Amino acid sequence: MKYLSIFLVLTAAALTTFNGAVGAETDGSQAVESGLNPRQKSLLRMLSETRKLHWDAGMEYAIAELMKDVDKGVDPESEDEKTKIGVERFTDQVEKFDEGDKEKVMKVFRQSVGKTETKTIFQDASKLAKEEDESLKTLKKDVGFDANERRAFKELVADEVKGNDPEKKEKAAELSLMANAEEKVDKLSQLDKQRLRAMIASKYGEELATRVFDEAETIEKEEEDKMAASKKEETAKPAQTAGTTEDKKAAAPNQATQDQAIPQQAAPNQAT
Repeated sequence: MKYLSIFLVLTAAALTTFNGAVGAETDGSQAVESGLNPRQKSLLRMLSETRKLHWDAGMEYAIAELMKDVDKGVDPESEDEKTKIGVERFTDQVEKFDEGDKEKVMKVFRQSVGKTETKTIFQDASKLAKEEDESLKTLKKDVGFDANERRAFKELVADEVKGNDPEKKEKAAELSLMANAEEKVDKLSQLDKQRLRAMIASKYGEELATRVFDEAETIEKEEEDKMAASKKEETAKPAQTAGTTEDKKAAAPNQATQDQAIPQQAAPNQAT
């Protein structure tokens, strides 16, 4: 239960039904809070203050797992890649906040789990984030996407998020880039593949990560089939051309014989 108040705050960005209430400006806040008890007013203010911080389910899941580890005395290093990346994203997000927003986050944690546990959680989060940053830098280097392939892979993820069919929506050049990107992913180590998949799963969920990788494999296979068919067609063209040339050569002597025969037939007429 002690995590409940944290999640009420961390999920505030997703509570779109509260937009009318929490979106009130300072000059209208008294009217919005009219009729609420002190605890309700406090919660409403917390929601309003943190609505702009844009937490997502991947971050919330990761921080929940980290808090459980701290509770049980478990080493966070034993967590899976999805959790580690979620912690890294959470920490990176907090680091981008101004001091006022950082303090709001720390205050929520301190009120919910106490000063000591808050300190431990953020120390562990910072350590995990630094290690994961290095791992992700290595991953980006290993995968070797060029700028266009990186854009195409992001577009593939975006299509899956929006429910679009890339094979119907994207142009041939874009599909080819997606196929190139998937080919490079195939060459990654198993651990790097897990990290890349975890990056997507942390932000969009496991189901979408699966769809992205399945779609990428499908596109790659279809592009390979197209290339194979194109090569086969190109290989067939010289043979057809050669056949046409041979036919012309074979026809040439016959034509010459016919040309010679015509004057011979015409000669008696000329003599007459």
